[in-house]
Amino acid sequence: MLTNYLKIALRHFRRQPFFSLVNVTGLAVGLAACWLIGLYVIHERSFDTFLPYADRVCAVAFDIKMGDQEAFTTNTPPPVGARLVEDFPEIEMAARTFNLGSVVVQREAMNGKEPLTFNEYNNAMAADTAFLELFGFPMVAGDPRTALDKPGSVVLTESMARKYFGEQTALGQSLKLNDNPYQVTGIVRDLPTNSTVQFGFLASMTNFSVVERFSWSWIWLQVDTWVRLRQPVTEQALATLEKKFPAMVRTYAPAAYARIGQDLTKNLDNGDRLDVKLLPLEKLHLGYTGLTSRLTTLGDGEQVGMFAIIGGLILLLACVNFMNLSTARSMKRSQEVGVRKALGSQRSALVAQFLVESVLLSGGAMFLAALLASVMLPFYNNLTGLALLPGDLFSTESMGFVVLLPLVTGLLGGLYPAFYLSRFKAIEMFKSAGRRSRGGLVSVRSGLVVFQFAVSIVLMLGSFVVFQQLEFAQKQTPGLNREHVLVIENARHFTSPSAREAFRQQLANLPEALDATHSTFLPSLGSFGDFYEPEQGDQKNAVVSSLPMGSFLTDADFVPTLGIEILAGRNFRPHSVSDSASVILNETAVKAIGWKDPIGKWLRYPGNANQRFQVVGVMRDFNDASVRTAIEPMALFHEASKTYQTWASYIALRVRPGSEKQAVEKAAALWDKAVPEVPFEYDFLDATFARLYRSEARMGSVLSILTGLALFIGCLGLFALAAYTAESRIKEIGVRKVLGASVASIVSLLSSDFLKLVIAAIVIATPVAWYAMNAWLADFTYKIDLEWWYFAGAGGLAVAIALLTVSFQSIKAALMDPVKSLRSE
Repeated sequence: MLTNYLKIALRHFRRQPFFSLVNVTGLAVGLAACWLIGLYVIHERSFDTFLPYADRVCAVAFDIKMGDQEAFTTNTPPPVGARLVEDFPEIEMAARTFNLGSVVVQREAMNGKEPLTFNEYNNAMAADTAFLELFGFPMVAGDPRTALDKPGSVVLTESMARKYFGEQTALGQSLKLNDNPYQVTGIVRDLPTNSTVQFGFLASMTNFSVVERFSWSWIWLQVDTWVRLRQPVTEQALATLEKKFPAMVRTYAPAAYARIGQDLTKNLDNGDRLDVKLLPLEKLHLGYTGLTSRLTTLGDGEQVGMFAIIGGLILLLACVNFMNLSTARSMKRSQEVGVRKALGSQRSALVAQFLVESVLLSGGAMFLAALLASVMLPFYNNLTGLALLPGDLFSTESMGFVVLLPLVTGLLGGLYPAFYLSRFKAIEMFKSAGRRSRGGLVSVRSGLVVFQFAVSIVLMLGSFVVFQQLEFAQKQTPGLNREHVLVIENARHFTSPSAREAFRQQLANLPEALDATHSTFLPSLGSFGDFYEPEQGDQKNAVVSSLPMGSFLTDADFVPTLGIEILAGRNFRPHSVSDSASVILNETAVKAIGWKDPIGKWLRYPGNANQRFQVVGVMRDFNDASVRTAIEPMALFHEASKTYQTWASYIALRVRPGSEKQAVEKAAALWDKAVPEVPFEYDFLDATFARLYRSEARMGSVLSILTGLALFIGCLGLFALAAYTAESRIKEIGVRKVLGASVASIVSLLSSDFLKLVIAAIVIATPVAWYAMNAWLADFTYKIDLEWWYFAGAGGLAVAIALLTVSFQSIKAALMDPVKSLRSE
């Protein structure tokens, strides 16, 4: 029986190759898109599952509220980990990491090989002894319990070991990190891309005295702290444990705040917040929105969920297309069904015949989808940042998808026409085949077309709004000129401040240069943050007693180099010793403090023996981070103040437009003379800002591609349905032409029905898209407005695409010779 079904199915495919090809192609595109999106979703939700203790490890986080400033961050102070282990028996061990930023790694000449020097950016960190054991990272060589015990110890990943030592044994070999000698004491297996913690080098924490120097501080949030619980994490156990933490904070943290002149207990009683939280590792990657962290691997759970929904919608569109064409094709076979029933065929046999044909088509579509997905995999990896291999398409996680999806799709596409046609008696099939082709299933097919185009229009609007917001974010530059600014890293490697200043002056004297500056940090690349205490002075209105504020330690050339606008007062004076006690604040800082006339006012820095600074200028607010976050209080301190020390150090050079290439070449030559042992690393400021929006850029690219696929699938189905409609009305068209109807009137007749469906789709899609985009934009502090023409443009484009798709078949039918169409009459 099955063989007979297959023969009949193949016979029908050969008789209608156009409809079969359209059906298979549309479904294959939808299956391939959903398949690839599914792999991305699986990857994002599989973070850290390779670790043996993933269900027991937590990141320590602080939930902070100080005055009007709030933060939720994994940036923690040095003493909190040890305190958690000592005070709470539920916690087995703790370990801290300290991000080293950009590190110059050197390997001396060995065994006839030339020495190697590389700049490792965000690839190295210091870690406590317990770090490797806490996570259970798989080791290739060395003991995870002791590898980081001694000063001068460093642990490498396999790839870093090969990079610096080739095939030779790396264990016991020597390296220099920022000119400090280290010995390799362990090799960790390369971390997969779904590891939250990523590193190439782990240096012993004992080498970094700065961390120990702040072992008293609950304010210096410069380390990440991890704990491992004795039992697997549960929500109830975690909630019970976290209820005990406020007492710990009130016992140990106030002394640290007292050292900088603050009464933490009083502040907490007045509504401030300093809560310690434990974030389970298994949820860390996608589970926490609004989390500030030095971890660069954190994802966006909402975005992953949205991609999963869109992937499902694309598949649903393909299935709808498949069902629509299947129902349209099946109506041509109503007389065949009548003959079969008249000859005694059972309803179950007819249903089975339709289902076999449908499943066979979906199986062919799945095979084509596998080819499409394999071909598109390199492009997809580049788009998403993954490293998927063709074998991953058939991994254990995706095999259920591969096996079940064509079966489910085939059943969905075949069930409705099978049960609908097989329910009628044979005499009804002969009497009303023509009428039924205009009746029952037409409304179903119309509804499916409306659904397809409504989804396509929503995706079209979504991708457009995302790109508009992305362009707005990247060009949002009030108070700051990001363009044509060359950023040179590793300025801390100069032998002295005077050597660095000499290099800066050499850059400033280049014919391609307009200005050059040195700064600890730069906008989009971080800042130093701490608490400052404004003085009341002669102002009648009370000012805040303490204010958390970010800052740059820089020179007089910072303002002109970055195009910062001074609204009141002045900039630092060149080579002025007096400006060592000066500060420039932004508008947000002045407003937060409460000063009406800030020029000449004073503030103190408790973190450096109550060092005093006088306000000499107010600069316009500018975003130094993503537009998702509000502009925060910011200050410029003159480097002569030496008010604090940081590891970061940059030189920024504003170049003449069009001379970027020459400026980079000349800057590199000057660098090689000044700091020959350190590789020249550079970037551009606008590029660093663009990287803040990598997630949005990826989202926009994926949305635009999915929109294109949705439109392709929809138009493919619309094209085939238009062909079917023209074919089913061929005699009507012939009669109209004989009676004098023009080609234009026939084209209008055939197109108008489909145009009504697209307009209905626009009416449905517009409020849905408006709501969805408003919800997405709500995450941004600074955002675009949803203009009416966004929706009008998307609707107009959808109408134009639909008309182009349908008009070919309409014109073809209208130009047909009526003699041929009416010959059988």
